[in-house]
Amino acid sequence: MGQLRRRDYLRLLIVPAVFAVSSFFLWFLFVNRPALKNGLSPDLHFPKSLEDLRELVRVSSVYRQDHWYYVLLLFTSAYVYKQTFAIPGSALLNLFCGALLGCWPLGFPLCCILTAVGASNCFLLSRFVGKAIIQEMFANKIAKLQEKLLENEHQLFFFLISLRVFPMTPNWFLNVTAPYINIPLPIFFFSVLIGLMPYNFLCIQAGEMLSDIRSMEDVLTYKQMLGLITVALMMITLSHFYRKHKSTHSE
Repeated sequence: MGQLRRRDYLRLLIVPAVFAVSSFFLWFLFVNRPALKNGLSPDLHFPKSLEDLRELVRVSSVYRQDHWYYVLLLFTSAYVYKQTFAIPGSALLNLFCGALLGCWPLGFPLCCILTAVGASNCFLLSRFVGKAIIQEMFANKIAKLQEKLLENEHQLFFFLISLRVFPMTPNWFLNVTAPYINIPLPIFFFSVLIGLMPYNFLCIQAGEMLSDIRSMEDVLTYKQMLGLITVALMMITLSHFYRKHKSTHSE
């Protein structure tokens, strides 16, 4: 058992290795950024605040006129990077996307796909690296989540979507533990893609009006959060009634 535990911890070292390689790739993209026509190289970085974000959007708007594909590559790489390693700050990137790319036809679909890709990377990283450790760390929570999934296995996909729609759900936890509650990767991918569409849409739409936003509370208002909660509860309720209806007819 001790030998197995040591092996598990050694496998966990793959995570910082993958993180280092991914970080190096982003750094490589950054240091090799093409210069503007005036010869200057803009400072592109992860935004840390709304003011920082506004300045980044201003710089990027000028930069993309000459280097559109580079800006798109850097943004998609940075977005997937954050999602893969569950790094906070995706809301600011959604705002950035809305301000720079708009909601339609590119910004909203792009962010939805990147969210699902990054979450799936986190899923795979967890499955291949941290199985024993994660199961030990979150044993009780995984057991409770597994119980809920068994109760809703007839409508697993819609139940997972409702969890993603619910604004208080810890998405990082679902990404990390999903491999251990028997969620197939395709179902996981599309539940993230669809379930986080409302949240992504609200953030990206707010990004189109970035100049009017004074705080992050303006991005997701209480009314909007209540709407997301209502949608999630409706999906759970419909799933519950469907299960009762199905069990009644099967008896």
